[in-house]
Amino acid sequence: MKWKCTYQPEEKEEAAADLAALLQRHPGAKVRKSDRHPPFMHIYVTVPVPGPPAALGKSLDQ
Repeated sequence: MKWKCTYQPEEKEEAAADLAALLQRHPGAKVRKSDRHPPFMHIYVTVPVPGPPAALGKSLDQ
């Protein structure tokens, strides 16, 4: 899953709160921040997809 948040500098606190909530739910997520396109700032989050159930030792019939 990928998540992108676009915000302006005055919305930084709200964006940080949203990011904290997302990272609490998905602690293994990768985060990248960018300020390449002023005045907008971006946060990109990639949540790794868990492997198929068979790879985890479970059958698909369970």
